[in-house]
Amino acid sequence: MDNPYKVGDRVLAARAQDGQNHEEATVVDAYTLIMGPEERPMVCVEFPDGERVYLQANGDDVQTVALEEPEAVPDGFDDEVAAVDEDAPGGG
Repeated sequence: MDNPYKVGDRVLAARAQDGQNHEEATVVDAYTLIMGPEERPMVCVEFPDGERVYLQANGDDVQTVALEEPEAVPDGFDDEVAAVDEDAPGGG
């Protein structure tokens, strides 16, 4: 089983390993724990205060941080650009 995370990824992680109260953390180690025929993707995450927690990567304790959406273009911005283009030499 492949690990969905890699070192350096920003994630939301549950310190108490209860699948709740997630906080932002950084993956500092990602590996596969092999126990006989069973394989588990694991991560070690570090919180901003320096605490490290080992978590199963495919459980409820670790979640991907949602990517920030780009800022929306303010209303009327396209109109301002068109007006500037019309004023330019050789503009429409």
